[in-house]
Amino acid sequence: MLLFVYYSTILNNTDISTLGKGKTPASTNNIETYNKETLGDEIRRLITTNTQLISDKIETEKAKVNLEANKTRLFNEKNSLVVKKKEFKAEIVALNTINTPIRNH
Repeated sequence: MLLFVYYSTILNNTDISTLGKGKTPASTNNIETYNKETLGDEIRRLITTNTQLISDKIETEKAKVNLEANKTRLFNEKNSLVVKKKEFKAEIVALNTINTPIRNH
């Protein structure tokens, strides 16, 4: 409500007329004039839209943080698997060396 009063005060101190009785904006020389009720409705609609946009932005930021954490975790797991792969290859080579029969010619 405080925000509405603030905007109403600012708009009343400008050249925009808010005294009309109609519910639809009237256009005069490409300048729209609103009555106080319509202007109040429009301000509330914009505040609601702005609030939703801020909420969406916060959710997007949370998703980015989660994605970055998942990316880091998966990268660490990949590195761990690469190390295990190298260890298994070395173990296979060692086992193959032990199991290779020596031939005398």
